[in-house]
Amino acid sequence: MHLTRLNIERVRNLKTVALHGLQPFNVFYGANGSGKTSILEAIHLLATGRSFRTHIPKNYIQYEADDAIVFAQSATEKIGMQKLASGEQLMKVNGDTVATQGQLAKLLPLQHIDPQSTDIIDHGAKPRRQLLDWLMFHVEPEFYFAWQYYSRALKQRNTLLKTRRNLSLADLESWNKMLSDYGEILHSQRLSIVEQWNVYFQNDLSQLLPDLEIELEYSPGFHTEQGLMQDLLNQHQKDIERRYTEYGPHRADLRLKTPFGHADDVLSRGQKKLLIIALKLSQIAMLHASNKETVVLLDDLTAELDLTAQQRLIERLSQLGSQVFMTTLDHVSVKKHLHDLSISYQLFNVESGQVSLAAP
Repeated sequence: MHLTRLNIERVRNLKTVALHGLQPFNVFYGANGSGKTSILEAIHLLATGRSFRTHIPKNYIQYEADDAIVFAQSATEKIGMQKLASGEQLMKVNGDTVATQGQLAKLLPLQHIDPQSTDIIDHGAKPRRQLLDWLMFHVEPEFYFAWQYYSRALKQRNTLLKTRRNLSLADLESWNKMLSDYGEILHSQRLSIVEQWNVYFQNDLSQLLPDLEIELEYSPGFHTEQGLMQDLLNQHQKDIERRYTEYGPHRADLRLKTPFGHADDVLSRGQKKLLIIALKLSQIAMLHASNKETVVLLDDLTAELDLTAQQRLIERLSQLGSQVFMTTLDHVSVKKHLHDLSISYQLFNVESGQVSLAAP
């Protein structure tokens, strides 16, 4: 879904923003604090229901306002989001109210590339699991269904573990079965997708870090040789003592292995940034191969990447048919990349929350 129109109301210092005639690449420049990143934040809010900067709606809803609104239009779809300070939200597709955020996310596959962040590598398994599950959601039709049932069973089992003493296996039997059934499905789906993803990943890795050998290795979160049900049975007493479920796909990890050890231990900060970009580009490539277009948020492109890496990233995103919304302090070098690559773009100047079209 490529956006042709974007309206933002009351997101941080953006009181009212109306952008029309959006292009494959849309570049926002201005001083720090002008509101550039808030535009990306608003698009992220529309697609995912949350900000990438804070979990608290009142922090991004304009001061003394009751809500924030983001609306976008493509050639065929209209989608909108109203987020209240309380955290409640109203979502619409083509004028009709929809019940789940997943319905917007399906229409607007979104990747956020922040060249300054190494969280996916350095901050434990959770962000890597989330990265994998973003891909699962968009390329595996049955994943969301299985994940919903698994999550429901996990929540109920953990509630029992936390609130009741002297639990027997019989007390947990129904939840163990549901966890096992849907957990095995999730494991099978993830394993298959990671194998496919690794092929795309090796291609993008070779372009950005040609001297590195890195493999994606899926760790399922339980002992697959005996199965999840057996792990749940064997772990029964320890789960009661710890009051949470130790084994299952919710504990999975996506390990990034080099010949010399795990990526978080052996790579430099600069290499980690390029590795994360390769991971996300390869996911976008998988969606592109299945005729799905990804909207990409690219924050502060010129701050952390050298000119060669900047041009490679822009060229690759253009090859993959992505629509890009990027922020920069140095729009001159970005313009040169776009001109050299003959890419259609729009340039916007952002000053104190006011967004105006600039000369290309």
